[in-house]
Amino acid sequence: MIINISDVWDDAVAHHSIFLNAEIDKGLLALSDSFLDVAICEFVETNRRVIVGGAPLELPVCIADYESRFGGGFLRECASERLKDIFDFSEFSKKSQRPWTAYHLCLQAKYKICCYCHMVSTGTCLPDEGLKGYRPPIDHYYTKSDYPFLALTLSNFIPCCEKCNGSQMKHAVDFAKNIHLNPFIDEESIEFELRPIVVAEEKVAEALALALPSTSYRLSVEARKNYAASSASINTFQLKSRYEDYSTQAFYLARKMKGYTARQAMLDAALDFPLTLNDHLEFELDAYKSFPYGKARVCIAKQYGAIPE
Repeated sequence: MIINISDVWDDAVAHHSIFLNAEIDKGLLALSDSFLDVAICEFVETNRRVIVGGAPLELPVCIADYESRFGGGFLRECASERLKDIFDFSEFSKKSQRPWTAYHLCLQAKYKICCYCHMVSTGTCLPDEGLKGYRPPIDHYYTKSDYPFLALTLSNFIPCCEKCNGSQMKHAVDFAKNIHLNPFIDEESIEFELRPIVVAEEKVAEALALALPSTSYRLSVEARKNYAASSASINTFQLKSRYEDYSTQAFYLARKMKGYTARQAMLDAALDFPLTLNDHLEFELDAYKSFPYGKARVCIAKQYGAIPE
């Protein structure tokens, strides 16, 4: 997780709550009076508030209750199948004429960049008669295969990119059992720094002055706090190798940022308009979450003194 997106669904909460409560009501009505169905009904009603509108920190409590009621064997398998019918993500996620689908939800997302890698845009276009439409994948932070009752829970929905959500990265990794950063809860603890690749001793001064070719530098990805969860996220989403590809862009940004403050007066006098830090970053500083590589670019600007630490 590169950026925190705790407010990403703020504009969708009310609509999604109405939708999910209606889905639960419909699903529970379809249950029988068998022992299993009665147990499922009791579990859902006991945890309805959390399932519908619970905060991210409350979801593990709901998971613990599920595991205490249904264990890990055949009973849980049977309960899981029933719950998948009630909390039908496949129906919610597909294109349809329903008034509230994953497409409508993603259209309300405040951020349009994958929070896990912060590289890929995740915009949405509603399908209509002339357009097929598109939307980002929705990752279930707590996997819907293991915890089907959270398959439609908003505080379990992470809009992301196909690569981060795919089989080579997160896919079915159980974050309830394997600690990772939660984009809804954890503060941003992964930082970036441009570093020279090992050079000869006589080249050190040139390396620090950014006077060597761009190929002599690498953008590093480091956990600065919350080390266990941060390191796990770096590894799962393969951020070190993926951000190496951004090293050249980071190098040229660093050259702009180095001595930026000292050069600013001279630039202002020479240009018809002031060339600001935002012009170099290509976004306003407080909007970095909304632009690909925004966090990395801000880190480079801080590293070379254009932004005070």
